[in-house]
Amino acid sequence: MQLPVIEVYSDISCPYAYLSIHRLRQIWPVYANKIQLVWRSLSLEYINRQATAKPAHEIEVALFRQIDPDLPLQPWSKPEWLWPTTFWPALEALSCAQGQNQEAAFAISWALRRAFFAECRNPALRHEILAIAEEAAMSAPLDLAQFEADWDSGRYKEQVIEDSRRGWHTLKVNGSLTFVLPGGKQVTNPAIGEVYFDEQQHILRSYRPFAGDALSAFRNLLEAVICGAERG
Repeated sequence: MQLPVIEVYSDISCPYAYLSIHRLRQIWPVYANKIQLVWRSLSLEYINRQATAKPAHEIEVALFRQIDPDLPLQPWSKPEWLWPTTFWPALEALSCAQGQNQEAAFAISWALRRAFFAECRNPALRHEILAIAEEAAMSAPLDLAQFEADWDSGRYKEQVIEDSRRGWHTLKVNGSLTFVLPGGKQVTNPAIGEVYFDEQQHILRSYRPFAGDALSAFRNLLEAVICGAERG
């Protein structure tokens, strides 16, 4: 039986996506053999026409620490000149892993984000990307030689750009992270609560926490996908 497919549109620098994937990882072992994930690039740089702003990042770190104290997260502690000016290379890295297998892609997706948010590493740098890939390969079937060759050759560069175009312009997703379910239904950042963040002024205007159990919301989402596939 062919597994139902969920496309995951997200940006590596997005804290909303980081939280969603953190929660998804906690329940994923139950669903790994029941659902196929396809990771899609959704570049915020592409749609915003600017790099990720460090002042906004610092405010979001404080917010997401409040939302989930267990989320591995810290303010940027490295010198200013090490702040990533782009996340396109990291998105390419994720696509390289996606080209190998689902398990490798999930591992790299998490490892790249954790390196940035929890360890203040710059996933725009080649040596960091390769180091992160080595770490991911310790727990997932990632062919490091193939990964390096694919990243160095730019094999997936066009795919990364095309994913972003499709996500923003064709599907018109609401933001990073968006799950695109079988049949086309979109779910953006489940169980996040209500956040009003002023992107222009880099000010958090308001936040209302999610009222229910976040992991249950993710389980219900995946169970609905499986039931829909079984009904066929």
